Amino acid sequence: MTRSMQVQASPEPPPGGGTRWSAYPLKAGRLLWRWGTETVVALLMAVMVATIILQVFCRFVLGNPLSWSEELARYAFVWITFLGAAVAYRHGGHIVVETVVVLLPRRLQAALAWIVDALMVVALVVLLVQGMNIVEVNSNVEATMLEIPMSWVYASVPVSAALMLAYQVERTLLRLKGRLPLDKAPGEGSVA
Repeated sequence: MTRSMQVQASPEPPPGGGTRWSAYPLKAGRLLWRWGTETVVALLMAVMVATIILQVFCRFVLGNPLSWSEELARYAFVWITFLGAAVAYRHGGHIVVETVVVLLPRRLQAALAWIVDALMVVALVVLLVQGMNIVEVNSNVEATMLEIPMSWVYASVPVSAALMLAYQVERTLLRLKGRLPLDKAPGEGSVA
């Protein structure tokens, strides 16, 4: 066996310290960051669909409709809408009008991208603060059938805004590292 093919054990611990098990919390955190919101949206969608199917079965087959199912489906839909907006924001899935932007010089496109990002942060902070106000105002109101605080339903607004702010921070860090381009040629897609 040649020297280049030998594997020797290193007396030093791996980078980051500890054993290989110490990397799992970091991997779990990355996995949660990457797929957490999408997973919650998928689970809420399953809950909403199952609730509606159960309601139809109880109403038309058993002749005894459920009193709470419509409310649960509606509140799940509210959360799906706001969390889905955050997911779309992360993946650049919102509508962007770029007819004029792509005709601008690349340096101006880059400057405009930073301006758009700054305006988005301002809008998201306003949404977060006003969403928290809505949650506070509705903290003493209960849902009619489910008897849960309506603040749980309205919490979807500030949670979504906070997620979008976090995704904006991620996007900004990627741009600063050069892993997300600031400018595009015509037909290459959004600058935002």
